[in-house]
Amino acid sequence: MIKVCIRADGGKNVGQGHIMRCLSLAQAFRRHGHKVHFFSKLDKGIKIIESENFEVVRLTSYEQETEGYDYGSPDQLADEAREMIPLLEKYQIDVLIMDTYNINKDYFLTLKPYVGRTVYIDDINKFIYPVDIVVNGNITGEYLGYEKYDHGQILLLGPQYNMIRNEFGNLPCRFVRSKVDEIMITTGGADPFNLTGSLLVNLLMEEEFRDIRFNVLVGSSFANCESLDDLSNKYNNVFLYANTDLPYQFSNITYSNISSIMLRSDLAISAGGSTLYELAACGTPALAVILADNQEGIVCKMDELGYVMNLGWYNQLKKDLVLHKLDELRYDFQLRREMSSRGQRLVDGKGTERIVGSIIQSLDNDY
Repeated sequence: MIKVCIRADGGKNVGQGHIMRCLSLAQAFRRHGHKVHFFSKLDKGIKIIESENFEVVRLTSYEQETEGYDYGSPDQLADEAREMIPLLEKYQIDVLIMDTYNINKDYFLTLKPYVGRTVYIDDINKFIYPVDIVVNGNITGEYLGYEKYDHGQILLLGPQYNMIRNEFGNLPCRFVRSKVDEIMITTGGADPFNLTGSLLVNLLMEEEFRDIRFNVLVGSSFANCESLDDLSNKYNNVFLYANTDLPYQFSNITYSNISSIMLRSDLAISAGGSTLYELAACGTPALAVILADNQEGIVCKMDELGYVMNLGWYNQLKKDLVLHKLDELRYDFQLRREMSSRGQRLVDGKGTERIVGSIIQSLDNDY
């Protein structure tokens, strides 16, 4: 049995993407009989981790989660590394996996001597990372020009290493309906710019969408819950869903796994990021909105290769463009069928198994 530590955060402003993909990886390690600990800072992410029965060690946080997420200064980052060292020794960690943008070269080099392997889960190739293994499971991973820190470094790049959750593995080939009856709207675990509400309001004003069922996913870090609750009460074609506990008590909400919502929806409007891979696995054609810098490359590449339609940045979103792209997908059955088939070929749900296998093999090579 090897002992694994995963360093990741999730909260209102940082989102839950880091936490969710790391949980997929943690579950793969657990299936193989290995022990996993999480080191984390923010309450919402910690709650989700604990709900999956993983032990969480809470690190010192310099910011108030309710006031926005600050990645911190280099001095604070150095303090974090020093805080982690005795914990790595206490839990006798063999593999340290880091999934956070709050890193620098000194952070990696400080922690490296205390574990058997260091692993960094990356999205943007910010600099040459001094770790043993770099993982980028995005569609952009193979196009970012990674350079190895040394000859022994392992690069695991591309969608074959995507850390999609178990519920999205081994899904049947999608049956694409000729008529669009249901549209999903999702921004992931958080919605800091109230994109969900603004999209809903604009679409509900259009006569052509009065008979469309809107399947709206509400995340655990949503701040606009009350307005969404009001919309679901006012319109009989707005249905709210969640896959985790919420801070607000909705008058009417259905708890469901996300794959079920995606599979019943004929198409989706989604934030960029990991959700796009889930939609691809379900064969659900999607319009993608960019909410953060790390999503831009992913959305643009997936649009270029025909996996999604790019709506651009959230703060430049035009109602006319959304309506035009929606109509393009709604009324082009052949296009939706092609996007569905292409997406399901992109993600096979075995990425976490490949990553675990590579890490274990790397350790075995030392003996």
